[in-house]
Amino acid sequence: MKQLITLVLLCFLASCKKDKIDPHEAILGKWELVYHGNGEPIPINSRSYLEFLPDSVLLTHDYNPNITMKHKYWIDSLLHIGSAYYSYEFHADTLELNIEYATSIFSLSKYKRIQ
Repeated sequence: MKQLITLVLLCFLASCKKDKIDPHEAILGKWELVYHGNGEPIPINSRSYLEFLPDSVLLTHDYNPNITMKHKYWIDSLLHIGSAYYSYEFHADTLELNIEYATSIFSLSKYKRIQ
């Protein structure tokens, strides 16, 4: 009987694994800044959005003036954009970026998926 309970418990625990999120897939799309700060939220009037493309191209679209800038990015344990390094977390349609290896006034940024 103990063996049966142990077997059922092990099967239950094995089925409770979290699905791994592939950051290379999860980051693709358009993201708009909704939070910037280190504690108390700072009101954001977003003037641009980021668009991550599958070929490691990041486009920054400014609303006014209407311009687009092209950057390269890559992901390993960190998100690399130019010479900046970010730790990242995905929560539903939100992307959290924490700047790493640099001193920053506002180290945490949160983006909401817009498409």
